[in-house]
Amino acid sequence: MFCTICAESAQRRRSRIALAGLLALAPLFASGSDVYAQQDSILKQAFKVFGFATDVKPPADFVSKTRPGADPDYIPVFQSPPEPARPAMKTEELKAVKGDLDGVQKQHDTLRQGFAPAAKAMAEQQAAQKKASPKAAGAQQ
Repeated sequence: MFCTICAESAQRRRSRIALAGLLALAPLFASGSDVYAQQDSILKQAFKVFGFATDVKPPADFVSKTRPGADPDYIPVFQSPPEPARPAMKTEELKAVKGDLDGVQKQHDTLRQGFAPAAKAMAEQQAAQKKASPKAAGAQQ
């Protein structure tokens, strides 16, 4: 007799949990469409009360000014990108650009060597490497 009472109460408990779950999920299914979420419907107002929905503010001025007026054109996925407008550089031009970069690098190296903290750090680093190298050589023997 006790088992039948426990079984009946367990069955009632399951049905109550299922009913509570359905009642909790009903608004979710009712608001499944984005149209209902954007409109000021009764459901949205109820969600606002409980803190599940908010009103979206219009974008800032700089955002609306920088966005294009119309939607961009369709860009196919498996298509090669368009060719660049500028032609490829010739070898002489590439060598000239590389020479300019090397010149700038040398200029920066001389500036770095003249800067006292950088020179001190370099000297400390070289001294640490010299100390570590005899120990490493002794460890191998």
